Amino acid sequence: MQKVIAVALAGAAAAVMLATPAAAAGNDPMCNPGSTKLTWTQKSKTWVVTHRKVLENYTGGTATKTYGAQKVTEVGASVTATAGAKVSGTVVMASLEGSLGLELMAEGKRTREKSESVSFRVAKDGTYVFYAGTKKAKGYYTQHRCDRGTKWIKTGRYGKAQSWTVSTEGGVRCATKPPKTSLAAVAKKKYC
Repeated sequence: MQKVIAVALAGAAAAVMLATPAAAAGNDPMCNPGSTKLTWTQKSKTWVVTHRKVLENYTGGTATKTYGAQKVTEVGASVTATAGAKVSGTVVMASLEGSLGLELMAEGKRTREKSESVSFRVAKDGTYVFYAGTKKAKGYYTQHRCDRGTKWIKTGRYGKAQSWTVSTEGGVRCATKPPKTSLAAVAKKKYC
């Protein structure tokens, strides 16, 4: 018998299930009765600038300064669910983390509310943006339960989760062209 391995969330633990050859052909795999899993839609991971400081240097020389980069926005980690649904926030965050391939902060955590101290040295004249930020991750989940070990059925429980990754800091001179997928590009577009 050919074996196909699938993984589903059962509480906070992973349950391993074996499927029949029919499952390998595209039918629903057999599953562990009573186990649950989450499926995700409308997932996204986007750069967000949380703190920034804009500096102009037209001294004709090198400037070294330390400033407080002021907070411009805040990102929090949260899990919401349908009324009456009991879904573990830890399980939801772990599932979103695995689905997006990011290391995410736990439910209830928030980015820094105070200013960030930024030290920088600029050698060319021009306008600079110094920043801190993070990748904001979010998605909508639907919970499924294994019915008698034969198929996954929707439980009627669904919701939304949002979190963020570790902070990224840096600076960009407005006259440069940073990579389009970088936080520097977001900071330049918004603040230069």
